[in-house]
Amino acid sequence: MGEEKRPSILVVDDEAAVRELLKLHLAGAGYDVKVADDAIVAGRSVMQAPPDLMVVDVAMPYLDGVDFVTALKADTTMPQVTVVFISGNAEVLERARRLGAPCLKKPFSADELLEVVRRELMLRPPTRRARLDYLSAST
Repeated sequence: MGEEKRPSILVVDDEAAVRELLKLHLAGAGYDVKVADDAIVAGRSVMQAPPDLMVVDVAMPYLDGVDFVTALKADTTMPQVTVVFISGNAEVLERARRLGAPCLKKPFSADELLEVVRRELMLRPPTRRARLDYLSAST
């Protein structure tokens, strides 16, 4: 009997407390969770072991979450990963919404987070993670 693979999630946030809290909630719900403190570390992680879903803070140093995800989607050599954006700034979240990804405004509850994560993983199951995304195909 093979054990079913747990969906993997990469949490990308520059605030350590937020990363750890999200990791705690997601791991407690049965997900395999990795964390990255900026887009550069996250990009390396995606190249090494693509997650099934990423929870990405929009406002980060060096490269913000929207620019990071846009760059990933534009690179046809990178696996396409489902994204959920998070931010405490409503104006910044509006930029993220334009990419068509779900957005959570901080503060949000663990239940809200888990509901969005479950829904997004059901819409785009892990077995389809390597498919070519329409956004990158049209650019």
